[in-house]
Amino acid sequence: MSKNFKIFLRSLYISSVVFFCLFIGIYGISKAYENIRLIGFGEYRSAIEVTETEIKIFDYEIER
Repeated sequence: MSKNFKIFLRSLYISSVVFFCLFIGIYGISKAYENIRLIGFGEYRSAIEVTETEIKIFDYEIER
């Protein structure tokens, strides 16, 4: 294998590990938020909701 291909594989591996860690972290935060809303307030609310008029991410609301 050439040196450039080895560098490519190494950078691909490192990038995929970083992406996987970020994805798992965001997923864990979302699940924790949903359970906090369920236990603390007694309501089921998804961490990310998209409706026709707004987008809700955690407690932030973005109107379209």
